[in-house]
Amino acid sequence: MASNSLATEFKAHLDDFQISLEPSALNYLISMLAVMSMSDKAKDVRDATEMFLDEAEVDPEKINQFYATLGKGNVKTSSGPSTSVSTSSPSTDNAPPLDQRKPMSSIEARRMKRAQKKAAAAASPSQLTEAEPKIVATAQQSRFHRETLETSSKDIDMQTVNISVNNLDLLVDAHLRLKEGVRYGLVGQNGVGKTILMRCMADNILAMPSNLNILHIAQLETFDETTTVLNEVLGADKACTKALREYEVLHAILGDAPQSTSSSTAQLNTALHNILISRMETRVITAQQLAQKRSGTRGHDARQAQLAIETEFAALKTQDPQVYISSDMATELIADVFDKFALINFDARKAKARKILRGLGFEEAQVDARVQTLSGGWRMQIALAKALFVGPDILLLDEPTNHLDLPAILWLQEYLINETTGLTLVIVSHDRAFLNAATTETIILRDKILRYHAGSFADYESTSEEQRVRKQALLDVQAKKRAKLLASIQHNVQQARATGDDKRLGQVASRKKKIERLGMEKTEDGKRFKVSYWAGYHTSARAEIEMEKALKTATIKIPDPPPLRYHGSVFTVKNASFRYPTSNKDVLTNVSLDVGPHARIALLGPNGCGKTTLLNMMVGVTQPTTGEVYRHPSLRIGYFSQHVVDQLTLTRTPIEEMRSRHPELSEQECRAHFGTVGVSGNTVLRKIANLSGGQRNRIAFAIILYDAPHVLVIDEITNHLDMGTVERLVEALEGFEGALVLVSHDVWFMKQLMEGEDGGGDDDDENDVKEERAFYVVRNGAVKRWEKDMDGYVEAVMKKVRKSDRY
Repeated sequence: MASNSLATEFKAHLDDFQISLEPSALNYLISMLAVMSMSDKAKDVRDATEMFLDEAEVDPEKINQFYATLGKGNVKTSSGPSTSVSTSSPSTDNAPPLDQRKPMSSIEARRMKRAQKKAAAAASPSQLTEAEPKIVATAQQSRFHRETLETSSKDIDMQTVNISVNNLDLLVDAHLRLKEGVRYGLVGQNGVGKTILMRCMADNILAMPSNLNILHIAQLETFDETTTVLNEVLGADKACTKALREYEVLHAILGDAPQSTSSSTAQLNTALHNILISRMETRVITAQQLAQKRSGTRGHDARQAQLAIETEFAALKTQDPQVYISSDMATELIADVFDKFALINFDARKAKARKILRGLGFEEAQVDARVQTLSGGWRMQIALAKALFVGPDILLLDEPTNHLDLPAILWLQEYLINETTGLTLVIVSHDRAFLNAATTETIILRDKILRYHAGSFADYESTSEEQRVRKQALLDVQAKKRAKLLASIQHNVQQARATGDDKRLGQVASRKKKIERLGMEKTEDGKRFKVSYWAGYHTSARAEIEMEKALKTATIKIPDPPPLRYHGSVFTVKNASFRYPTSNKDVLTNVSLDVGPHARIALLGPNGCGKTTLLNMMVGVTQPTTGEVYRHPSLRIGYFSQHVVDQLTLTRTPIEEMRSRHPELSEQECRAHFGTVGVSGNTVLRKIANLSGGQRNRIAFAIILYDAPHVLVIDEITNHLDMGTVERLVEALEGFEGALVLVSHDVWFMKQLMEGEDGGGDDDDENDVKEERAFYVVRNGAVKRWEKDMDGYVEAVMKKVRKSDRY
């Protein structure tokens, strides 16, 4: 064939399959194929051209048919979207399956990103939200492919990390760096991609080092409903569980004497054969993952090794156990299984699992209870316990404090500090106090890149504020210098024109050079600025002084309630007790509590002490068994319970949910109301199932605020909210004119609302509100006022945690 025969054939084949490419892409393909020929391997042709068909969003099945018939005769296609291929030749064996393509180079990654952006611009919002999330993650690969080798290092250092979801970029050319034994706090606004980054690391979507065991807590949220909580945690250690299962199989046949193989030889051979199959299946999976990561010659060798082990695995499964298992093989395998079992310390494993469960708040009865008897919140704590029990090389914790009470949070904080030496931790949490105490370094995900700070989040905030003040001062000084130089230039130009003095023009040129040199006089680390420090091409002599833009978090506006024209207590609980119908013990006993029209009441206590029961009784969800609860007849109550988000209909949009409760509202009125809590644009048209946890919180809160309540009763509202949103929420609640009744285990949130500094308003009004602020501790059915501050309560709880059997 002539040199351009392949190019001509390829172009004609595109026409046969009704595949249209961009002119630039088609020209590039033709020029590339002109130097190839039909004698080249089909695999090489496919590797060189397939990405262009992917960019054109050709169906994968259609791509397979395209390459299977390339160079094998005419192809007849139908006019519809599906393509039928008429050929008598089988598909080529050299074409690699779609899931075994080599990793993309940086050029391919950039080309894919351009195609994704074009598809995102052409797609409608509904298409993007309704589709199943599609994650694409790439990273620069080193020349020696170190990320696919097993080494003693447990560090991660990956350049040019790119992650997109549904064609929307979350990370662009980011640098992912994790050092062994460091506890990182990962911070960023809701929706920037913190959870997706964790998923890409744990699910091996990014080519992570193969010697590292990376665990994301979301991977442990599947449970065996029939087993006990303790056994569920013990079963999280897969290697130990597998060794135990192999031992149990052989022990049932051999008893305690591994050297005895005479009895039931056929049954023993079958069991040993199944063990070999199970072990080799694990090796096959590892080989497949390695073949997907590597590229070039090493990738070719890895794929050859994959094919070899897959062939060996298929042959092993077809073997007759009675013939295949020899006496020497049986002796060696039995000894290996029994030796692994002997190394397992069952008492130590159970003690560790019980310690973790007790620390997270499980009672002894719950530890031995079946998983199916526990609610969703407790199951999340089981997943956290499993993650802590396994102890991988890198542990990724996403909002671990959700559903935990303060004693459990403080226990977890101490456990992570003292019991995870050598373990790399990455923690996402909205709880500032927990994050500041438990982490030593901070990763900031912002503007689609990762930044690193060698300190806690509080230290990062302080340093950022100092940098902002310093740069603002530099900008002010620079502005004065610029104004002075411009005035001098203008004066010298006028003097030169009036007197004809050319020396003045020389001064003008000198002043202009000084203006060009205005900018950063020192680098970020305090060194004197030099051009040699500034890599790349630039249009000015020095770097500009750039102020870091503040994060824009949507504000929350709480409507002022209509006046009650009443100055007494809006809530009065008098000698109230509550007992569930199936119980013979009171949950609350002789509770008396008054809530004024501007009160700030905070309820403190561990999970299960009766805080939520008291709230339900106060708002009328339940009635007291004895005693009474008085509510003003015109009182409007907004109750944000722990389950209010779960009560949203996931198949509806926020507007549909709002109109189901208030049919008289128009779409525009619903949009306007959701805008008061920062939910706007196409978000209100998306299904609630496709919204993040923080967005669902805002939707539920907006629905509660529609009636302009006089009293807001809030139970754990900060779950799933980012720090910026919690700040905006605090600002809104501080300005709320009605009463607040709060339950939260977020120490920072409680301190801001209950101990916040007085503003600059009327002192008398501020003092009136401050006098009505009070903490109440719920313990053993009683509700008593706590006279100290929030720090005093945290200190008291910490002492109890350290003295208890949890620690």
